[in-house]
Amino acid sequence: MVARTTSGAQLWIHDEVTRWRELLTVRPAGTAGPLRSILPRNRELIANGLQMVSLWDWDGLKPEARRLLAGERVGRYLFGVGPVQMNLVDRRWVLLQGPMVEGEPTVMAVTDPACLAAAWRYWHAAVASSYPADEDEAVELEGLTTRQRQVAALLAVDIRDEAIAETLGVSVRTVRADVAQLMAALGVRSRFAAGVRFRAAIEEP
Repeated sequence: MVARTTSGAQLWIHDEVTRWRELLTVRPAGTAGPLRSILPRNRELIANGLQMVSLWDWDGLKPEARRLLAGERVGRYLFGVGPVQMNLVDRRWVLLQGPMVEGEPTVMAVTDPACLAAAWRYWHAAVASSYPADEDEAVELEGLTTRQRQVAALLAVDIRDEAIAETLGVSVRTVRADVAQLMAALGVRSRFAAGVRFRAAIEEP
């Protein structure tokens, strides 16, 4: 066991990941909120040399989260079927959810050859049925640029321009220009209405 509690696992990974060379992840669920901090951190790690591929379970992602991942231009993000969370590190060991200890989740680092072999089979099976996130047509909205769709996804979860700029790695001025263009394209008069309109569009069956 390398960490206990969800926050403990996040802190442990945050400290350790800078020493890793390759990280292959499968994530069964995601929302736009956590992605706001994950994506900027991933860009930084990739810029510093980490080879990373993240496969997200399409059904487990909220529509706004799909839009953020589909518009991300740094890193390799895939949509597919991934019901079990897993992290393969440097092709040498795998991070898995451990047993509950006193009602709290734990994370285990496993190097057992049989476990690694099973993890690789799971990874290859998941990748074989996946596709690049930026090819996802289910979250497209005609007439909007990629960044405008990302901005709209963040407006749909009601965050401020400064937080949007930090998430996307652009200036606040750029975000405000995108918001203005987005409102015009959607035919609405407020940023709130733009977020609502976008959310309704991407959630239509």
